[in-house]
Amino acid sequence: MDPIADMFSAIKNAIMRRKDYVDVPSSKMKERILDLLKREGFIKDWEKLEDEEHRKGTQYTLRIHLKYLDPKKERNAITNLVKISTPGKRVYAPVKKVPYVKRGLGIAIVSTDAGIVTDHEARKLKKGGEIIGIVW
Repeated sequence: MDPIADMFSAIKNAIMRRKDYVDVPSSKMKERILDLLKREGFIKDWEKLEDEEHRKGTQYTLRIHLKYLDPKKERNAITNLVKISTPGKRVYAPVKKVPYVKRGLGIAIVSTDAGIVTDHEARKLKKGGEIIGIVW
C-alpha cells in the first residue's frame, strides 16, 4: 500500500543480500528521493529502464545501484532506512522541530512546498513539512 516503504524495504533487503543493484517500480516521488540519496552519497546512482522488458504499461522500472564502502561489500553506505510518515499516520513538523538524525551524520527526508529536501536544507530554507523518512 505504501510505495516509498516498499522501495525502502527493497533497498534494505538488497543490502543484506549484498547485491549490486535493486529494481523498483517508478514514481516521480521515488525519483526525487533517489536524487537526494545520490547527492548525499548513500547510493552510487540510479537509472530509468524504459525498454519493453522493464516496462509494465505506462510504468517503467528504476534500477538503484547500491554503494559499498569496501570491495568485499561488508560495509555499506546505508546503515538503515526508516519510513516515518505512513498513509495511516502522516507526520508533519514545523521548521523548528525538523529532526536531527544521528547528530548530523544521517539525513531526514522532508517533503516541503519547495520540493523533497534533506533536514539541513529544510532548516536553511526555513521550511517545515512532512517527514518522509530518515537515513543513516
